[in-house]
Amino acid sequence: MIAAGGLKLFLDRSTNSKRFAAGVRLLVTDVVTIGERYGVMPAEQIKDPRWLADATAEGRICIGADKAILSNELELAAVLEERARYAVFSNNNITGQEQLARFTACLPNLVELAVRVGPWAAVIGRDGLTEVSADVLGDRLARVRERSKS
Repeated sequence: MIAAGGLKLFLDRSTNSKRFAAGVRLLVTDVVTIGERYGVMPAEQIKDPRWLADATAEGRICIGADKAILSNELELAAVLEERARYAVFSNNNITGQEQLARFTACLPNLVELAVRVGPWAAVIGRDGLTEVSADVLGDRLARVRERSKS
């Protein structure tokens, strides 16, 4: 088991499957899913900014497969304002087994990145982990806000 220096994870709705969560728990000891935190049915109604804030307040890295969080104004603002650390799969149309394989392959890099304070994001892809810096996230948020004014 990887102790991962106290790595604490929060699995959002898109990575909340029992199979994925069980596989991650074989690698990381401190894992909480959105369903466990809020209840399965209530979790469906929890807005992304809230769980991002709650998970970040607990020192957790958020794991998801909804890349829209990296382009949506409210979610981008929440990542930046809450100083969240968010790792997202590059494709949310892959199986839980493929998610687990990619997560496992990227875990050593995620552990290295975890020592850095947020905000940051990282994309978990077929070829590894790609960091998205706070500056890039801020630029994206500014562009989204500018477009919404038009």
